[in-house]
Amino acid sequence: MFDGETQTELNAAMQERAEGVGLIMHRPQWSPNTKRAHEATVYAKMKGKDDEFHHLAAQAYWETGADINDLDVLEGIVEAAGMDWGDLGPRLDSGEYRETVMREYEAAKQKGVEGTPTYMIAGELLKGDVSIDDLREAIKSASAG
Repeated sequence: MFDGETQTELNAAMQERAEGVGLIMHRPQWSPNTKRAHEATVYAKMKGKDDEFHHLAAQAYWETGADINDLDVLEGIVEAAGMDWGDLGPRLDSGEYRETVMREYEAAKQKGVEGTPTYMIAGELLKGDVSIDDLREAIKSASAG
């Protein structure tokens, strides 16, 4: 649970799209458990910092291959996102957000989410490496319907 893919290379279409928008993506040689990062995301949402946190966590994982489940790595990400590690660290240790993460995880599974990225548009799931054109078409169709 909370483990990512294990393939060593990104598919060519995904790499091309990433490069097209200026993203640097290297598939790490291992797939970390991301439960703590998800728990930190709950905190970030409460602080209105979820966009910053998510961007920095994704950057740490994809650009440098950082273990985003490691507490030292998370501390750096949390502080770079403008949050207080002194407040969050003990909350992670106590498991304060674990139940919320598991509830969200189970709800996502019930809706058919099996991995990331997954987009739900008008009740329909688009999974995996979806092109921007496919996303636009799904949104356009949902808006017309």
